[in-house]
Amino acid sequence: MFDPETEKATEQRRSRIIMALGALGALVLAIIVMVVARSRSQPAAPDNFRRAGAAEFESYKDRVTLDNQEVVVYPNQLGMNQFVVKAQLNNRGDRALTGVEIIGKVYDQQDKVVAQVISVPIPRVREEPLKPGESMAITVRIDTPAKIKEADVKKVDAELHGLRFQ
Repeated sequence: MFDPETEKATEQRRSRIIMALGALGALVLAIIVMVVARSRSQPAAPDNFRRAGAAEFESYKDRVTLDNQEVVVYPNQLGMNQFVVKAQLNNRGDRALTGVEIIGKVYDQQDKVVAQVISVPIPRVREEPLKPGESMAITVRIDTPAKIKEADVKKVDAELHGLRFQ
């Protein structure tokens, strides 16, 4: 009635099924990690932005201003600081902007950049173009490494990095 061979074969079958499910789960997890990593490593915006050095950017950059910059520091429980630059983005030119890149930088006491981030308020925050004469509030959040304390920071700045025109 009790056959040890049958029970051994059943146990091997269960073991194989568990191993196959484990391998399948690991494969699914690896795919998810790759998708997330790829989505985070993509550029902040498409390559059709005009940046420093491009004639179109250089001729228009003085018409796009960041006024009333205010820096706020938020320490977190992990001992890191997040510097937040709040400003007013103004289009004082004659063209609508369908994309704006702002670069935020944190400088240490030796004027070295210790952290930077590129923010894309248009089209991420505001999907419609910023028309001539219009303004919008922007926020650039810059996380610093844990070793950088607020006292180690000399300057926090946000500046225009790229433009895309309609």
